[in-house]
Amino acid sequence: MRVALPSRAARIARVVGVVLLALAVSAVAVRAGLWQLDRHETRAAAIALYEANADLAPTSLAEVVAPGQAVGDAEWRTVTAKGRFDETSLTLLRNRPVDRERAYQQLVWFDTDDGRSLLLNIGWVRVPGPEEDLATPEWPVGDVTVTAVLRRVEPDDGRRDDGATRITPAQMPAPAHPAVDGYGALREACAQDGCVDAFGAQVPLPTLSLGPHLAYTWQWFALAVIAPVAGVLLARREWEFTGAPRDDAPRAPAPRPPRARRAGRGGLSDEEIEDAL
Repeated sequence: MRVALPSRAARIARVVGVVLLALAVSAVAVRAGLWQLDRHETRAAAIALYEANADLAPTSLAEVVAPGQAVGDAEWRTVTAKGRFDETSLTLLRNRPVDRERAYQQLVWFDTDDGRSLLLNIGWVRVPGPEEDLATPEWPVGDVTVTAVLRRVEPDDGRRDDGATRITPAQMPAPAHPAVDGYGALREACAQDGCVDAFGAQVPLPTLSLGPHLAYTWQWFALAVIAPVAGVLLARREWEFTGAPRDDAPRAPAPRPPRARRAGRGGLSDEEIEDAL
């Protein structure tokens, strides 16, 4: 029995569906590739900015970031500022490990002499054990000159207290003065009683790398090219397969060849001898 072939409209619909699916895969691959390319370019720009600013000589905060301006392209600049720590603003960032070690990073407002408040990461301390006391900073007496590496504030993820992960003014109590749009990673604090490089251990600056994003970009773009080609090939095969006649009836077994007749006595075959008997 022959199987009825699908109509031409049904065949066209199936082929179009295969092509559209391939195009959808290609579009998603292009979008993912562009996203990876954007991440690569963002990292490349950050590395270029670091290389341009990190080795510059320290300068005053007021020369690099004027009042009302953001850190922006001044990120990674080493700056100095004079003022006093707002000891009452000390805040612990409790969910920010350092070199895979459980740590509390210490954030505090530093009130500068030019009438602004700069958020400082002044160092990290080890998370105390059950029977240990938390180490607290020994604040310098009098006016302080700090040296810090400027960073852009991190986007606020809404987490607070034990779940806090971001260095942002949203983690802090309100500052006494207008806040600088950025923060500083403390490298030195000097007062009349001496200098320290951190209160606790100094927080290391991050290691910047391009990462694998460019390789992922090329992989996604390759898929974007391959998907339509594969879709066309599959659509062609589908068109040919649905248009070919098919017979699903069980095939009869092939006839057995006749038995060879052997000559018997008198030139008679075996059958003839049996009939005679």
